[in-house]
Amino acid sequence: MDKIMGPLQKLGKALMGAVAVLPVAALMMGVGYFLENKGGEGLSWLADIFQASGGAVLGNLGVIFAIAIAFGLAKDSNGAAALSGFIGFSTVTKLVGPDAIAGYKGIENPEELEGRAALDWAAQGWDSIGPGNVLLGIFTGLLAAWCYNRFHNTKLPDALAFFSGRRLVPIMTALLSIVLAGVFYVGWPLLYNGFFNFGQLIQGMGAVGAGIYGVVNRLLIPTGLHHALNAIFWFDVVGIDDIGKFLDGADTLAAAQHATDAASCPGTWDGATCHVKGVVGQYQAGFFPVMMFGLPGAALAMTLRARPERRKIVGSLMLAGALASFLTGVTEPLEFSFMFAAPLLYVVHAVLMGISMAVASYFDWTAGFGFSAGLFDMLLSSQNPIANKWWMLLVLGVIYFFVYFGIFYLLIGWFKLKTPGAQPDADDEADAESSAESADSAESADSLAGAILAGLGGAENVSALDYCTTRLRTTVKDPAKVDQKALERSGAAGVMRPSKTAVQVVIGPSVQFVYDDVAALIARGSHDAALTGEGSEGELPDGEKSKAVQASPAAADDDSPQECVLGAPFAGEVIALSGVADEAFARGTVGQGFAVVPAADSAREALIVRAPAAGKVMLVPKTQHAVALKTAGGLEVLIHVGLDTVNRGGDGFEALVTRGQKVKAGQPLLLVSASRLIADGVDLTTPVVVTNKKKLGGMTTPEPGDHEAGSPVVRVTPKAAAGAKNRADATQADAVRAGKN
Repeated sequence: MDKIMGPLQKLGKALMGAVAVLPVAALMMGVGYFLENKGGEGLSWLADIFQASGGAVLGNLGVIFAIAIAFGLAKDSNGAAALSGFIGFSTVTKLVGPDAIAGYKGIENPEELEGRAALDWAAQGWDSIGPGNVLLGIFTGLLAAWCYNRFHNTKLPDALAFFSGRRLVPIMTALLSIVLAGVFYVGWPLLYNGFFNFGQLIQGMGAVGAGIYGVVNRLLIPTGLHHALNAIFWFDVVGIDDIGKFLDGADTLAAAQHATDAASCPGTWDGATCHVKGVVGQYQAGFFPVMMFGLPGAALAMTLRARPERRKIVGSLMLAGALASFLTGVTEPLEFSFMFAAPLLYVVHAVLMGISMAVASYFDWTAGFGFSAGLFDMLLSSQNPIANKWWMLLVLGVIYFFVYFGIFYLLIGWFKLKTPGAQPDADDEADAESSAESADSAESADSLAGAILAGLGGAENVSALDYCTTRLRTTVKDPAKVDQKALERSGAAGVMRPSKTAVQVVIGPSVQFVYDDVAALIARGSHDAALTGEGSEGELPDGEKSKAVQASPAAADDDSPQECVLGAPFAGEVIALSGVADEAFARGTVGQGFAVVPAADSAREALIVRAPAAGKVMLVPKTQHAVALKTAGGLEVLIHVGLDTVNRGGDGFEALVTRGQKVKAGQPLLLVSASRLIADGVDLTTPVVVTNKKKLGGMTTPEPGDHEAGSPVVRVTPKAAAGAKNRADATQADAVRAGKN
C-alpha cells in the first residue's frame, strides 16, 4: 500500500504547484471583466490587457503542469527538472498535435472534414492536444521527473563530460519524449474515449451527476486523490474544462453563439442550441454555500458543544478555520478537526456537499473560482459574464449555515462524538499524562515545529519531509514511534495516515512557514533531531583510509569547560566570515568562526576535509556536505563545505564518519570531488563556525592568509571556562593587592 500511496501523495503535492497559479488567472480575468462592465469604452483597452494576461495562464495550463510536476517530483527540486518538463511537453505536443497527426494521416485540413470523417476525427481527440492539455502535462511532467532522478548524477566519458549530470537530463527527456509520443499516438484515442465517456456519463446525469461528483470529491480529500478527479472536470482533459471555460467567460459565450454542433459547443447541445449559461461552472458553484457558510456553521456547533472550560480555546481555533473557509475556501483546517475524530460527521458533510452541488446545478446557479470557493473568488466571479444567478448561492449558503449548525450540534450531542473540546474527562486526563511524557522526552515541544517533530518520533524517524497547500507531508521510518495524540495537541488542525509510513499534518495556509521551521530543526540537528547520512570509509589516497578507520576516540562526553583550538580543515586561504558570499554566514547568523578557500593543489581532484578539533560527531546530513562536531567543552562546531552545496543532493560528497562517532583533530571527515564541483561552478569556500553562541565565552581573531591542513586558526573558550578564568584572575589580583597592603 505504501508503494502506491507514497508516489500518489507526492504527485498530489506536485499538482498543487500548478493549481496554485490559477488565482492569478482568476484575478486578472475578474479585474478585466469588472473594467469591461463598469469602465466603459475608455477602459476597454485596459480590460483587454487584464483578460489577455489571465488567458495566458489558462491557455498554457498543460505547459504549467508539466513544469510544476517535473520540478515538484525531482529529488532536490532543481531547475533542470523544470526545463526538462517544458522540453518533454513541447516535444510530445509537436509530434502528436493535430497538425502532425493530420500530416501522418494525409489530411490536408481537419476543419474541412464532413460527416463521418469529421465525427471520427473529433472522437479521437487530437484537437485537444496543445498547450492547454493538462493530462499531457501530467504525463510529460512525470517523465521529466523520472529522467532527472535517474540521470542527474550520471557520469559520461571524458569526451562527453560536458553533457554529464544535470545537463544530461533534458537530453534524455527529449529522447524519451519521442517514445512517449509514439505511445500517445496509439493510446490517446483510447484514453480520450475512456475519459470522455466517463465525463459524458456524469454530464449526462445533469444535477445528479454534479451531486455525485461533489460527494466523491469530499470523500477523496483524506487521501489527497481528489486532485485526480478534479482534473477531469475542472481542466481540459476531455473537453469539460469547467474552470477554464468559466474564467474565459466572454470567449465561451462567443463560442456558444457560433456553435453548429455538439463538437463545437463548449456547453451542452440540445440539437439546435448550445447552452453555456447555467451549465459552465456547475462543477464549482455548489462549493460556495458549503465553504463560505456551511463549514462555519459546523465550527459554531463544535464550539458550543465543547465543554465550558475548553470552549474559549476551541472557539479561537474554530474562528480561525471558519474565517479561512469563508474568505479563501481553504477548508482542511476545519474538515480535519472532525474527519477522523467523528467520521460520521464527515460522511454527512460529503453528502451535504453533494446536495449543494446538485441543487446549484438543477437551478442553473453558477459561479466559478481560480483558487477555491471563498468570498474573494465569489466577488471576482460576480463580474464574469457567464456567471448565472450567482447571488442565489449566497441565499443557499445562509440556509446551509443553519443546516450544518443544526445537524452537527444534534449529532455531536446524541452520539457523544469526540469533536474538539468535547472529549470525556478521562480522555483529557490521559492526554495530559501523555503530554507530560512528551514534554519530558522532547525539549523542542515549546514550539509548533518542535512539537510536530517530537510527535513524528524525532527527526531521526523522518525519512522525507514536504508540504502542499495546507498539509505537512512526511514519511517516517518507524510508524510505531509516531505519537498521534501529541501531533493533535501540537496545535495542528488535524493528522491523517494515508498509509503505514505516510503521516500528513494539516496546518492551514501557513504550512510553508511551519515546514521551514521543521526543516530547520532537522537540518541543524537541534535537540538531537538530526537526519544522519550513512557514511562510508570512502576511497582515500595515500593510506588515509586506514587513518579514518583506525583513529581512536579522543573526545570526552562531558561538557566540562575546556578551551580548544580550531584548525584549518584543509590547506587553503583563511578568510574572515564577513568575506563569505553567503549572507547567513557573513552576518554571523549561523555562528562565529572563519572560512577557508581550498588551495589550488588541494582542489585538483579529491579534497579531504578534516576535523578542526577533537569531538563527537553530532550531525552528518543526508546530503553529506557538512559535519557538526561537539567538543569536550560543549561547543558545537559546524564544518560546511561550500556554499549552497545542499542543493547538490549529496552529489560529489562522501561521508567518512557517522553520527555519534568520536574523532581526533585532523581525522578525515568528508571526501569531496573538488575538481568536478568546481567545474560545475560550485564555490567550495568552507565556513567553520561555532553554532551554539550562548555557550561561547570567547574566540581569538582568525589570522588571514594561507594555512596548512590542521594548522591552528582560532582559540575558542566556552563561557563557563571564560567565567572560571575571570574568577581566577580576580582572586589572584585580590591576593596581590592583599600582599601589597
